[in-house]
Amino acid sequence: MDNIIITNQDQAGIADMQCWVFRKAQVKWHKTPSECAAIFAQYDLLGFIAECYDLLHVSSYNHALNEVEEILKCNGVEV
Repeated sequence: MDNIIITNQDQAGIADMQCWVFRKAQVKWHKTPSECAAIFAQYDLLGFIAECYDLLHVSSYNHALNEVEEILKCNGVEV
């Protein structure tokens, strides 16, 4: 099994993307921070962003939000 090394720079990039995608979701979905946080927590969307950061960071935050919305859609959630 390969060991994955996450640098401080990677951690900062992940946190930055998580914050931006959360904020974009909140605005697009017209949700309060608490409502948005509940959705993100229920479907582990921050974990998804962290886990897929290597793929997501080469595109836009809007693309990352589209991926998050696709996860929700697959789980029967409309936002």
